[in-house]
Amino acid sequence: MEQTVPEQSAFGDAIATLQFDRMITHIAGYCVSEYGKERIGSLLPSAVFALVRDELARVDEMRALLDGDDGPPLERLEDTRSALHRAAKEGSVIAAEDFRYLLHTLTVSRKIKTFLSKRSDRSPLLAKLAAELHEDKMLEFHIDRVVDDEGGVKDSASKELRAIRREIIEKSGQLRRRMEGILKRVSDDDMVMEELVTMRDGRMVLPVKVEYKRQIQGFIHSTSATGQTVYIEPTETLDLNNEIRDLQFAEIREVNNILTELTGRLRGTVAALQRSIELLGDIDSLYARARYGKESMGASPNVKLDGPLVLKHTRHPLLLLHKKSPDVVPLDLTLGEDASTIIITGPNAGGKSITMKTAGLCALMVQSGIPVPCDESSEFPMYESIFVDIGDEQSVENDLSTFSSHVSRLAHIIDHASDRSLVLIDEIGTGTDPAEGSALGASILQRLTAVSAHVIATTHHGMLKAFAHEQERMMNAAMEFDLKTLQPTYVFRPGLPGSSYAFEITRRHGMDTRIIDRAREIIGTQSDALEQLLAEVERQSQDLGIRLRKTEQSEEKYEALVTEYTAKVKGLKQEAKQMKRGALEQAEKLLAEANASVEDAIREIREEQASKEAIRTARERVTSKRVEIEKALEDTRPEAAVPEGIDNAEIHSGDEVAMRDNPTTKGIAIEEPHDGKVTVAFGSMKMKLDLGSLRKIGRKEARKLVATQHLEEPIDSNSIDVRGMYGDEAISEIDRFLSDAWSSGMSMVEIIHGKGTGALRKRVHSYLKDLSFVQSFALGEWNEGGSGMTKVLFRES
Repeated sequence: MEQTVPEQSAFGDAIATLQFDRMITHIAGYCVSEYGKERIGSLLPSAVFALVRDELARVDEMRALLDGDDGPPLERLEDTRSALHRAAKEGSVIAAEDFRYLLHTLTVSRKIKTFLSKRSDRSPLLAKLAAELHEDKMLEFHIDRVVDDEGGVKDSASKELRAIRREIIEKSGQLRRRMEGILKRVSDDDMVMEELVTMRDGRMVLPVKVEYKRQIQGFIHSTSATGQTVYIEPTETLDLNNEIRDLQFAEIREVNNILTELTGRLRGTVAALQRSIELLGDIDSLYARARYGKESMGASPNVKLDGPLVLKHTRHPLLLLHKKSPDVVPLDLTLGEDASTIIITGPNAGGKSITMKTAGLCALMVQSGIPVPCDESSEFPMYESIFVDIGDEQSVENDLSTFSSHVSRLAHIIDHASDRSLVLIDEIGTGTDPAEGSALGASILQRLTAVSAHVIATTHHGMLKAFAHEQERMMNAAMEFDLKTLQPTYVFRPGLPGSSYAFEITRRHGMDTRIIDRAREIIGTQSDALEQLLAEVERQSQDLGIRLRKTEQSEEKYEALVTEYTAKVKGLKQEAKQMKRGALEQAEKLLAEANASVEDAIREIREEQASKEAIRTARERVTSKRVEIEKALEDTRPEAAVPEGIDNAEIHSGDEVAMRDNPTTKGIAIEEPHDGKVTVAFGSMKMKLDLGSLRKIGRKEARKLVATQHLEEPIDSNSIDVRGMYGDEAISEIDRFLSDAWSSGMSMVEIIHGKGTGALRKRVHSYLKDLSFVQSFALGEWNEGGSGMTKVLFRES
């Protein structure tokens, strides 16, 4: 967030006095990079509404990401700004290690840009911010090709470098083998301090005892600290060592050439990378503020250009740094609506100053784009200045007393306060004669109220309580005090002044009661009565508050019970529907299984050549079982409407009828009723039933027989026509027809399948061969249809 640096007189005193810097230090601890910490450290309150609004919106977007995706892929970044500054100069070269840090910065920048771009629908402000991040995959490629993870230049950076380093390895191997040979010779004569080849000034040397230094020809590079060892490079290895040194210098020159070329590639992107670093700091600072808001259970309140300050469920940010949230009493306060000046009274250490500081510090944080521990419905106007007169700035050197320092600050406040100012004054009118101090305090508050500044002042002066009561746009307020325990509750109570409870607190701390009684006499009856009246008002207010809380709790409990009851009733209704549906589905499933079993049983009986009478008996038993299942199924279904005009009609032979208690079971009356009974055919089964248990149905309804019933109609023909049917369909119909015909006592039937291609005839004949109750079958005579019809002769049972 771009800042308009506030004048010292506008926010400076408030920043120092309200300990804004402590909050800044704490929030900076959430940053991942030094860039972010610097950005947090530079935060200052802004009075520009649009800047504050947008910054808080960005923090809210970051908070939403933290709640969902764990935030952008921020990583710790090394500071590369000085390296970029050097790279901007023509002909400059930066170190390989700096390139490694720059590569990490480029990679992180690209990942964050991609991350936020993919979430632009949810985080448009952050995506817009990240869109400026510099992305250069080609530069990443070139740096990665040259620099390794340790900050060195890779062998593969160039062909020349690879060849030089390979030759150095080969030469060094030769040199080491030669040195080890020499070492073995001289160590046998005990001329070396230890049997190892060491390095001095980049050259291999032998650690020779000082007394033998003239017995080994070579160059002395150095002597040990004790003087007992000299490090000699033997003459026979001098040329080889020189060759290696030359190669090492060549390596340095090639590495420099590679880094010079790479720096040249970087130079054109320096400005873009510097801007990316600034943006990464912004994003990291937003991340830190969002994390603070989440962990402090804070929110970004509503910000407005002007209007009242509305604090809802607000806690002092500094108190939350070392106390748990439930241990800090929340503040509810409105300033600038009915009254622009609030005078808070109450006992010492009761929370008056904390209330005032909570409002001031939260205002500073909000205008710096920092969420605060409050309800999100809180409202903050944009203050152009925040003035404070809190604490004692007396100075011996400047000859300023406590009262003088207060007056000096108050004079400055009066000269600069406006309707866009928040003014916080602690213990107004103290440090001088109480009567004069009260009068001066009243005059100051009246002036500040007249310019519509938002003012919170604390005092113990009784005169100011009465003064606030009589003035428009001023309001008394008190900090609640538990009269039973004589302990503060830290609850803010607007509307009524509070008592200082000086005598009560003094008595509790063991002061002689005679002194307290004498003090009451000295202060006077009227003043003491006022304090006692305030105490009584406080007591009654607390009692009413307790009753109100109990009433609210009872109401909440009642509403919870109503909600629970409604949910349970709804659940029971839903459960009943589900149970009924489940029962219906289960019954239908059972019926389908029963039907399948029936068909299987009939097929098995037929294949085993059972007698016709046995089959008929089985069918009747099966039909009876079907009726029973249908009856159970019907109990789970809604009652069917009885058709008017047909239900009570007389039943005659040939009428379609249905069971009253089981409407889906339908049949045909096959004779006239007699003695209140009638015989009804249900398929091949006949039953004599009471007329009262039946109702007459229309022909249209009679045709709506359920598919699961499968009740056979009486056989009234000895032939079946399957012309036009497909093979499986024809065989299914023929199977049912033959079964019914045989069980009905017929001896011969005809199957009309047509001539056509002969495929259906072949299929029918193949099927008939496998039926045990078929004695024989043959095509019809020429006058009976010939090859288009087959006669089937049944076996005798």
